[in-house]
Amino acid sequence: MRTKTKFVSILILFVICFTGFSCKNKKKYHIEYTIIEVDNGWGYDISVNGKVFIHQDVIPGVQGKKAFYSQQDAEKAAKLVVKKIENKEMPPAVSTQELKELGIKTDS
Repeated sequence: MRTKTKFVSILILFVICFTGFSCKNKKKYHIEYTIIEVDNGWGYDISVNGKVFIHQDVIPGVQGKKAFYSQQDAEKAAKLVVKKIENKEMPPAVSTQELKELGIKTDS
């Protein structure tokens, strides 16, 4: 009985130490987006810890160099990219299907 109690105590201590160690080593990132006005429309910047990580002045995944037609469309795409970065999806690419699902206008 003592051996079992000792084993469980050591196991619990190990789990607590391991959890505390892994939590301390996690880096914290501050991710934010800014909607920007560009030639013929809108785009966005994604910043990580205050530094521009992505400058997107055209609609990603669309043929030609077309800016977003509205601030709202640029914001929808920016929010999706932020979510992907937070979920550690790298690169945080946006597909034409995702643009369609978000209701983002991609044609003239």
